[in-house]
Amino acid sequence: MTAFVVTCIGHDDALPLPKIDAIIEQIKSALSDAFTLSDQTKKLAENAIDLHISSSSETSWLQLKEQLKSVICAHSDVDIIVQVDNEFRHKKLVVFDMDSTLIYQEVIELIAAYAGVEDKVRDITERAMNNELDFKQSLRERVKLLKGIKIDHLYDEIKQKLLITNGVPELCEQLHANGCKLAVLSGGFVPFANYIKEKLHLDFARANVLETDDEGVLTGVTTGPVVDGELKAETLLQLCEEYGIPKEASCMVGDGGNDLPAMAAAGFGVAWNAKPKVQELAPARLNTSSMVNLLHVFGYSSK
Repeated sequence: MTAFVVTCIGHDDALPLPKIDAIIEQIKSALSDAFTLSDQTKKLAENAIDLHISSSSETSWLQLKEQLKSVICAHSDVDIIVQVDNEFRHKKLVVFDMDSTLIYQEVIELIAAYAGVEDKVRDITERAMNNELDFKQSLRERVKLLKGIKIDHLYDEIKQKLLITNGVPELCEQLHANGCKLAVLSGGFVPFANYIKEKLHLDFARANVLETDDEGVLTGVTTGPVVDGELKAETLLQLCEEYGIPKEASCMVGDGGNDLPAMAAAGFGVAWNAKPKVQELAPARLNTSSMVNLLHVFGYSSK
């Protein structure tokens, strides 16, 4: 017997009963005989419930998700997330992307504004996040456009512009309280990733290094390994080993195409208000206005 949990999270403050009833009926209609929907539901919050489904045969959550694809796609105001219902649902390692995930902005665009190339950089970023462009290539092109900016005196000014995503501090606090390790793996840059790490009391940070000359002027290249999708996946697995956490108890949260490899390597992955292509390819999507709703994905009820 395999147990699955289907979590419904409404984008509004409440998930009204008629909406829940409609979703339950749609799920019943979509399921094959191999799956059985339990009559019991668990309310996690005013906007979130768990539905429980079991299978007597050897089936995976991906097979169940495929059966429910039409239901998942039918609701633009409710995220429907399918997982195996086991002890690994309460994650012990959660890894976050930074730009447009833990913070609202793309840091490289904030830097580019000082050189008047923000639009050019934004266009390349958009293509990379849509998985239309190789991340390493996109980073090279964008960083090249930053050449000549005297960055040293701008670090503190840019840090003050960073806006933490709604719900992130509360999410991190509760995950830490439940013994979860937290990390940020950013395709952005070290000073800002470290700043966010300290601000949110994360356990680990990794990002790219911008090269400067002796006068603190950007040379237009990065140094060291590029934190792309593959390195994010490798680092996530290394953190699992370092912290003694089973891979199944890890999760990657991000918005871009370069987060997909780490989502595949982790026990689970969540596309946070992501580009359409990323939402399609990720294990799950979450499009609410507050990231605190990620707690419900991990099976926690509101306090």
